[in-house]
Amino acid sequence: MAKPEGTPQTPRARLEAGLAALGLDAVHVEQRDLLIRYLALLQRWNATHNLTAVRDSREMVSRHLLDSLAVLPHLPTGAVADIGSGAGLPGIPLAICRPAQAFTLVEPAAKRVAFLRHVIADLGLTCVRVAAQGSEDYHPDPLPDVIVSRATAPLARLDAMTWHLQGPHTQVLALKGPGVEEELADWPRAATLSITRQELAIPDVPPRLLLSWRTPVITR
Repeated sequence: MAKPEGTPQTPRARLEAGLAALGLDAVHVEQRDLLIRYLALLQRWNATHNLTAVRDSREMVSRHLLDSLAVLPHLPTGAVADIGSGAGLPGIPLAICRPAQAFTLVEPAAKRVAFLRHVIADLGLTCVRVAAQGSEDYHPDPLPDVIVSRATAPLARLDAMTWHLQGPHTQVLALKGPGVEEELADWPRAATLSITRQELAIPDVPPRLLLSWRTPVITR
């Protein structure tokens, strides 16, 4: 089937067009090169390790790279914990574009951990490390400044998984798609939080919503 007229035909062209649409023109050429190298590694490993259901490289640009990078303008400074990182999403694309910021990719699956460590070494991401464990077993000191999650679990489950990581200074960012209203309704603690919502318009991706909150400090 022919591609719609005007749709970029190569992964690099789609990345360039997508970054422009997201207002991310400040992403350097070298960082764009690393994003494409990451995509190539993901595609190569995916052939034997089944890291993601998306197989087409052009679709990977939209559904993985751009979907992750849409968080970039809303990402605070400080140490980031990417919960349920999987194949490194959104942590790896964000870390490529924030090379001086510390990222910990929290992921328990051995094959994904091996892939993440290979990517970190291959791309020279010196501020990125892997925590090869589930989030419930991850107990960093100090606590992260930012928790980020992309389609890891429903909101109530995500909150339970990361409750021990949510210090008074920690901001949680959850990237969500359709069904978020049902997730909020099934999450009683949501009523006690001041949750901000940011609609994200990502090229070739269904509507996305970035939810953000901090656990309030209880004073006595």
